[in-house]
Amino acid sequence: MSVLITLLANDPYVYLPQSLVGRLSAAIGGLLFLGLIVFLLVRWRRYNASAFRRVGWVWLGLLLSVPVTGLFFGLSLPSLGALPPPWLPVEPTNPALMFFAAVPWVLAGGLLGPLPAAIIGGLAGVLQGLWDTHSPFTPLEMVLLAVLMSVAIKQRYRLSVYALLRRPAFTAFILALLYPILFLVTTMLSADGSLAVRLDFALTRVRIFALAMAGELLIAALVAELAALAFPHLWKSHVALLPAPPEKSLQARFIYTISPLAVILVIMLMIASWKVAEMAARQMLSERMADAARVAAEGVPYFLHAGQNLLMEIGDDGRLLSHDLQTLREALSEDMLLVPFFTQLYVLDDQGEMLAWYPLADEVELKSTPEEQAGVTGALAGIPYQGFTWAPLPGQTAAGVSMLVPLRDAQGSIQRVLVGRTNLSENPMTTPILAALGNLSGADGEAILLDEEQRILYHPNPAMLMKSYGIPLPETAGFFEDTAPEGTRRLVHYRPMMGHPWSVLISIPMQRVQAQALNIAAPLMGMLLILGVVSALLLRYSLRRVTGSLESLAAQASNIAQGELDQPMPVSGEDEVGQLSRAFEQMRLSLKARLEEQNRLLIVSQGVASSLEMEQAVRPVLEAALVTGASSARVVLAPSILFELNSEAGAPIAYWAGSAGDNYRYLDEQILELTRQQERLVLTSLTRTRVVNFKVGMPRPRSLLAVALRHENQYYGTLWVAFDQPRQFSEAEVRFVATLGGYAALASANAHLFANAEIGRQRLSAILASTPDPVLVTDQQNRLLLANPAAWRALGIGVDWDEGQPIERILSNERLLKLLRDPSDEKPSDEITLSDGRVYYATASNISVEGKRVGRVCVMRDITHFKKLDALKSDFVAAVSHDLRSPLTLIQGYVSMLEMVGDLNEQQMSYVSKINGAVDSMSRLVNNLLDLGRIEAGVGLQIEKVSIEDVIERVMNGLRAQAQQKRVNLLAEPMQPPMPMIEADSALLQQALQNLVDNAIKYTDSGGEVRLKVNVYPERVVFEVRDTGIGIAPVDQPRLFEKFYRGAHRGGKQPRGTGLGLAIVRSIAERHGGKVWLESQLGKGSVFYLAIPTHYALHDGVE
Repeated sequence: MSVLITLLANDPYVYLPQSLVGRLSAAIGGLLFLGLIVFLLVRWRRYNASAFRRVGWVWLGLLLSVPVTGLFFGLSLPSLGALPPPWLPVEPTNPALMFFAAVPWVLAGGLLGPLPAAIIGGLAGVLQGLWDTHSPFTPLEMVLLAVLMSVAIKQRYRLSVYALLRRPAFTAFILALLYPILFLVTTMLSADGSLAVRLDFALTRVRIFALAMAGELLIAALVAELAALAFPHLWKSHVALLPAPPEKSLQARFIYTISPLAVILVIMLMIASWKVAEMAARQMLSERMADAARVAAEGVPYFLHAGQNLLMEIGDDGRLLSHDLQTLREALSEDMLLVPFFTQLYVLDDQGEMLAWYPLADEVELKSTPEEQAGVTGALAGIPYQGFTWAPLPGQTAAGVSMLVPLRDAQGSIQRVLVGRTNLSENPMTTPILAALGNLSGADGEAILLDEEQRILYHPNPAMLMKSYGIPLPETAGFFEDTAPEGTRRLVHYRPMMGHPWSVLISIPMQRVQAQALNIAAPLMGMLLILGVVSALLLRYSLRRVTGSLESLAAQASNIAQGELDQPMPVSGEDEVGQLSRAFEQMRLSLKARLEEQNRLLIVSQGVASSLEMEQAVRPVLEAALVTGASSARVVLAPSILFELNSEAGAPIAYWAGSAGDNYRYLDEQILELTRQQERLVLTSLTRTRVVNFKVGMPRPRSLLAVALRHENQYYGTLWVAFDQPRQFSEAEVRFVATLGGYAALASANAHLFANAEIGRQRLSAILASTPDPVLVTDQQNRLLLANPAAWRALGIGVDWDEGQPIERILSNERLLKLLRDPSDEKPSDEITLSDGRVYYATASNISVEGKRVGRVCVMRDITHFKKLDALKSDFVAAVSHDLRSPLTLIQGYVSMLEMVGDLNEQQMSYVSKINGAVDSMSRLVNNLLDLGRIEAGVGLQIEKVSIEDVIERVMNGLRAQAQQKRVNLLAEPMQPPMPMIEADSALLQQALQNLVDNAIKYTDSGGEVRLKVNVYPERVVFEVRDTGIGIAPVDQPRLFEKFYRGAHRGGKQPRGTGLGLAIVRSIAERHGGKVWLESQLGKGSVFYLAIPTHYALHDGVE
């Protein structure tokens, strides 16, 4: 494993199958994969980004980054036994894990959708297929993975598993688990050879390539998670979550839940069966190879020992030392025919020259091999036995073996050398061994016999004989895997021979193992697949039966929900579905009965609500009570209820219905008293009870049911029903009659309340008709609801005015309309001057229900006489005040001259000071009276553009000395420029503010604070004077702006004014079209507000 900078160092190529069958299978597989991808792209096209034009630059950037991410910066992984493509002369290449190869198409899938991701994934697959995997299916794999990744991220289903799929890390993990299956299929389609060869080729490559893909997917998923955090507006969809497919159907929910588990179970069983089959096939072939090798390893030494013993036995024949050539040949022929082992025997003298041989052969066959020549020297030197191998003669399929023994005379000296030759493919002892090895290896395997120098003595290919094997071999017997020259795997078993340096080597292609495993596992896998398909069909059929029954129940439930209760529900079976159907049918019947009962109660409710007349309201109750089968239904009211309807004093009032008519009237008082003591009276058989006393000769009911009529803990009477036969009352019947009793009680209560309300209305009407004050009542929309006769006469309203008309259509006085339209929650009042000159003092009060305003009542009091008296009083006060000015001036002058006469003592100075103080007070009182009279008379109002800053500055300068003398902090809050100019009388506005600030200084203790502030609004300016003085009691606040009214003060240190300052302020505010009000708390101070309109307008009586 090493760091890889780029894949461009590799040769770009793609391996394709060489055979026609291989190419057809690859083409068909590729077309099927392409069709699947196109189908998925069309089916999931809704997941493509709708605003692709706005994010097209993202797609272009990701597309351009593919060559960099796919070809640079990675990790070269070990091959882990991965084979090159079979039958192709190429070396196996190590797969690469490119760190960022999957990043572009994963990001495109999350940001843009499946189609852009498929295009980018296809380009990445092309590059990776050329320089890494060399597979023609790699682009299709990448496209399919990109589409699946994109759809998993972009889907908007709301179950938790779908929420996990929207996480790139989780989806990448799932795709990494599924990729080995995809890789196995595509690799088998792209390879050449039989199914076993393809499977073996795919199995050797799947581990490392799946590991590389898993690494690329997980790295890309990590980058995607970071991108989702960095760009949530691009990554996350704002579409609301949708119901998942399992939520839409019970069958789908069951299938979606079971199918993954079933598929995983089937795949695991198939993998397990394949592994077991592969192990079994490998074990079987291994045992066969080991048995064949063992036979060869045991048979060849026996063959060599037998040959050695036989040759030594032949060497004991004395005739072989004969000098007679004919005798020597006859001996060789006899010895050779004795045991059919050697193919040739010959004798050499002590010089190595051949003396005789059998059978006769040409010169080539008799030529000694170099090994034999060296062996002759050793034999003459005294070596008792030697064996050598040699290359086979033309036509022979195995190597030859030569055995040499020395021939000794009677004295033990070596005279000659006996040589015996045999061929492994012809020797009767080795022929079965070689045949067994050849049968085991087959046409595609190899069984090799090696000598001590690892030369090949036997090989299925004769051209390989006597060549060196050339591959290092283990020291002990065992199995190992090797790669054949054609690029396929093979299983090799090596076994050395005991007691001899020869060895046997058997190799079988792994495809034989895979083929054997397929033969073992195919039936089991087929059974699993068939069982899975049959189980799925049975499950679907069973679920369809269940869901069909549930759908039928759902349809019936829908009919019930829509009120269709007449169609009975089919009930079959005793299982859970049948029990559910039976429960639905019982529910239908119960609901139908309940709805019929509710319908009757609805009719009763409508009847009770439609009339306040007792007889009409109680009639539906009586008719509904007769539905129970009663012969008589009666409502009996106590004498204290609706007494005005009772013709007989002290007698109960009864209403009845039914075939029995009024026959049971004599029982009313008894049942009335019984139900007064108990809520329900249930008598199933009146023949055995003594609760009710029957009169002789009067008709008797056989059973009855009575309920008390109570409403809000008040007893109104009873409802009772009588039956001509004894009857067992069910709980439902008792409940129904009790419900009817509730309606009857409600009707009684309504009638009782209506009677009382009617009496109260008549009393109120009489009071309003007799009062001399006009009274007006409006609703929350300012429509006139009530006007008494006094209002008709005063306001000129016709007797035939229509109730509910807007007040603007009926009334013409603007001040009265303004008073009635005032939206505030206060209790405003005003003086209303009518066209005939009369003056009324009008007060409007809100009518509230549960804190909500529903209307307003206005009461007008005629104050014309009082206004005349007030005018006379004002004239008198003004005349007196005017006449007092001269005496006061004269007094003040003489007092000031006293000091000129001579020196005054301290007591005289005190008297003079008191006289001056009294004269100043009377002067101020006279000035105030004159100012008030002038303002109320409406003369001398000089309207001009006034600067607010100038007014504030004059007021502050005029009162700053007084505040300093009393040690009160007088402040004016800074005003935000630009301050508007207002239209007002500058002198009067200054006087009003000066009065307010003067009062604040007067009633603020030393060390306190008086603050003047200006608030500017679009249509008005509000002056705010805030002090920290003694405060004003709530009882004094409503009358504080009246003339000569002075509130009570808790302390005696505060000066008492004339009671005219605030009246002057109010008059100035009203003359300007504004108003003055206050907020105050005892001990915390007061806030006075003076509101002056920005633009002056003409007001009533003012020009």
